Amino acid sequence: MKRNLITATLFALALTAGAQSATDPILMHINGKPITRAEFEYSFHKNGSIEGAVEKKTVQEYVPMFVNYKLKVAAAEAAGLDTLSSFKKEFLTYRDMQLTPYMVDTVYTDSVARVIYDNTVKQMDGKDVIETAHILLLLKQNASESERKQVQMRADSIYQAIVKGADFGEMAKKFSNDPGSAAKGGVLPAAGPGQFIPEFEDAAYALKDGEISKPVLSPFGYHIIKMIKRKPIDSFEKLKPEIIAMLKRQNIDEISAENRIKKMVDASNGQLTREEILDSVMNANIQQNAELRYLIQEYHDGLLLYEVSKRQVWDVAEADTKGLEEWFKAHKADYAWKAPRFKGFVYHCKDAKQSKAVNKMLKKFGDGDWRKELKQQFNKDSVTVTVSGPYICAQGENPSVDAYAFKDKTRKVKLPKGFTFGGVSGKILKQPKTYLDVKAQVTNDYKEQMEKEWVEGLRKKFTFSVDEDVLKTVK
Repeated sequence: MKRNLITATLFALALTAGAQSATDPILMHINGKPITRAEFEYSFHKNGSIEGAVEKKTVQEYVPMFVNYKLKVAAAEAAGLDTLSSFKKEFLTYRDMQLTPYMVDTVYTDSVARVIYDNTVKQMDGKDVIETAHILLLLKQNASESERKQVQMRADSIYQAIVKGADFGEMAKKFSNDPGSAAKGGVLPAAGPGQFIPEFEDAAYALKDGEISKPVLSPFGYHIIKMIKRKPIDSFEKLKPEIIAMLKRQNIDEISAENRIKKMVDASNGQLTREEILDSVMNANIQQNAELRYLIQEYHDGLLLYEVSKRQVWDVAEADTKGLEEWFKAHKADYAWKAPRFKGFVYHCKDAKQSKAVNKMLKKFGDGDWRKELKQQFNKDSVTVTVSGPYICAQGENPSVDAYAFKDKTRKVKLPKGFTFGGVSGKILKQPKTYLDVKAQVTNDYKEQMEKEWVEGLRKKFTFSVDEDVLKTVK
């Protein structure tokens, strides 16, 4: 009988199934869910004890952080965020990507590699693979006869020098107009028929190992070609690793896995869906592969953590203008500046007479849609005024602000081409007046406070416990 698609409950069951064993005891319970020692160790070693971390944690210090993390996940699940279609879609996309290596069909990959090889052999039509080098002297498409002869004479001169003993590679570095190969002494990638322009290819295939052609004219100019080595194409067995590596760069594993999944779906005669097959693959592999289990669990929880934090704290804090302003007023000393800052815009005009009107426009519309007004008033037909900002910066942070606002004569501003005047619209503040003057810092601090209060509430709402005896055995 056809089963339903995976649900949020099955996510949790699949990820925790078989996790506990005699050698992996339960370390803690979060809202009734068991957390094993191994899962905690995985998280701790990945996030809490990273070498070079700004704040490396001990196991004891990491425990409350981990508990808070799991409480937030519990809050997300309690809110049903794990049942949202958007969550399922993103989680399954990541989950399926992790399962790809377990579904790779090597028979399919090998068959694709064989087809590529056979097609290449057919294209070769019995010809060799050639390794060549060349010296190119460019010739313009519309070059006159005298210009063509001049380039030909230079090519003949270089060719004669090589014939008399000059090193081909050094001559290529010195004279070739093909920068890609010149730096390598003129050496080109190994190639077969059809990979060069006909004039070059015909001349190259006429050479034996070590031979050098006379200058050959092509649509690009004159080539002096050296045959480094030529040989029949290698056997499939010898080239197979190279072909497979190329296919892997082109995502053959994903294509192969999808092909295998499709065959399994087709073979079930409609009894299994793609997701049900991948559920089975996941359940079969996470039992033996703890790394895979915890990686999938981490992403599952991380998605929920992001969404619940966004809904409960981040979006709420950013939209709470009243709360932000009150926070700023209550903690004003924390946001004091050590030096005055300019708050406003920098502008440049093609006509200095526009300056007064620009200032008036920015003072009126600077907190709103000034870009629309700029276009309407000054730049409808052509750009006569440029405006950048708004800025809140101290002296030394912006050369234009330094020159125009702080009157620093040592700061030289290069005006845009065609512009004759530059200035600022705004004022210098000794200290921030509202939270908007230090919005990023205030918002961040306000979020931290809201999150702290939220977590305190979660600790009261949900149950959690830690087995101290098991904690002592954490590696």
